Amino acid sequence: MKIIIIGATQVGTELAEYLVQAGHAVTLIDNPSTELTQIANRLDLRVVQGDPTWPSVLREAGARNTELLVATAPNDEINIATCSVAAALFSIPRKIARIRASDFLSESDKLFGPKAIPIDHIISPERIIADAIDDLMELPGVTALHSFAKDRLIITAVCVTKGGKLIGALVTDLENYDGRCKVLAVYRNGQVLDKLSTQTIEEGDEIYFCAERTRTLNLIGALMPLKPNGKNVVIQGGSHIADAIAIRLSKRYNVKLIEPDPERAERISPRFKDMPVELYCAEASNIDFVLEEKLYHTDTFIAAAPSEESNIMASLLIQRMNKVRTIAIIRQPSLQDIAQAGNEIDAIVSPRESVISALLSNILQEGVERMRIFRQGQAEALELLVQGNKRSSNVVGRKIEDLNIPAGVHFGLALRDKLVVKIDESFVFEDGDRVVTFLTDRMQMRNLIKLFKPRAFWLPHW
Repeated sequence: MKIIIIGATQVGTELAEYLVQAGHAVTLIDNPSTELTQIANRLDLRVVQGDPTWPSVLREAGARNTELLVATAPNDEINIATCSVAAALFSIPRKIARIRASDFLSESDKLFGPKAIPIDHIISPERIIADAIDDLMELPGVTALHSFAKDRLIITAVCVTKGGKLIGALVTDLENYDGRCKVLAVYRNGQVLDKLSTQTIEEGDEIYFCAERTRTLNLIGALMPLKPNGKNVVIQGGSHIADAIAIRLSKRYNVKLIEPDPERAERISPRFKDMPVELYCAEASNIDFVLEEKLYHTDTFIAAAPSEESNIMASLLIQRMNKVRTIAIIRQPSLQDIAQAGNEIDAIVSPRESVISALLSNILQEGVERMRIFRQGQAEALELLVQGNKRSSNVVGRKIEDLNIPAGVHFGLALRDKLVVKIDESFVFEDGDRVVTFLTDRMQMRNLIKLFKPRAFWLPHW
């Protein structure tokens, strides 16, 4: 597929890298900069320097023959204008744009679409992060999770802690503990384990497994002692993401939002007028304020400030005072490593991983329904739609042992019509199966998609 990406941002650059590795022809457009030159030298893609809203720049980038445009520039207006020019002059069939401003998002149904501003799909980082936090709140104890197969199945990661019922048991015992479950990977001291059928569960292991959403809480309880979720949440604010999280969680929790900037606190206060959100103007890392408001008695503390260092410090402060459950939003991989040392912060949410996953889920076709990257992009999960028959498909009517499965690919569960099926040695792939897979080696993604892709002469059902 020929793809144009607008904006040499961190998201745009990493998205380009993923797409190049997946075999797509990628062109990156941005204004001239040293960073853009470095990207051109590092990645196997084409770089065009200039204003992406200009027709001449898009024409130079090959817009006339492009199948997809992804606008990830920091400025919403640039993304909107670029998509409009691309549709009007070059008839690019699919356009995806990152939009952040609440004014645009609140009117998105009327603003964007085939009869309005020609953008086919909107990516909102604030909404994506709010969704991720909401999921983590639903399942206390998990360090990462994502939904698949019409939200019936999830992949989740749990760090085994003292008191877990299955410590010392075989890894495969988790699969028989409650309902249908498939262990996908176990990381010990940062390294993935081989031959899981012979491995035992140890304290400190990070276990990734696929399970039915309704059964997941019991499975988590087998790996760590469960604590009541509680109804009280404190959010360290100062960002649009923090505001979005407060609005989302206020539907089910009592929320305190800590905003450090007096002017911003006054500006955003009307948004929470009719919501169970208490807005404070203070620093969440100020020990005097923490003690005065007894923030250490909250059930969950969410650090969502613009400063990642502040998020780490505030989370550690609150957690050490009273073992409060902490969730921190951290963008830089190096700081994620620091935050995870010692396992004092319960869960880390990476906006970069979440946004790129959302973008890739809307870009990767050829039978890929959803995808999610994990572990700072070193692992990823795919939901694949099985299509075809025995003549047109490499997998239909066959078992895993009959296929040349790439190394590092692990199968979870499948959704067949409304039935959840475990993918084991007796499983036979059928047309219409939604198959959840986990790749400990993300470089095998292209080979896996190729394996499941129907042959060229296959025609879809009409």
